[in-house]
Amino acid sequence: MTTETIDYEKMGFADGYAAAQIEMLTLGTNRANDIEKQRLLKVPEISKQDYYLGFQDGKNEYEDDYSMNAAFGFDL
Repeated sequence: MTTETIDYEKMGFADGYAAAQIEMLTLGTNRANDIEKQRLLKVPEISKQDYYLGFQDGKNEYEDDYSMNAAFGFDL
C-alpha cells in the first residue's frame, strides 16, 4: 500500500493561476480572493500557509504572463 502526498503549494499555484484568469475573463465579477477562501476551507490547517503562498505565486504568474502578452501584442 502506498501513501499519497499532496503538494499544497503546487495545488495553490495552479488554483491561483486559474483564479486570476477567471477574474480577468469575468471582468472582476468572480474575485480570485473569494475563490481562495473557498478552496482554503478544504486544505488541512497544517498546509494552509503552503497553499496560500502557492496561490499568491500563481496569481502573480498569471498577471505577469498577461502583462507580457499585452506588451508584445500577442493574442490575449
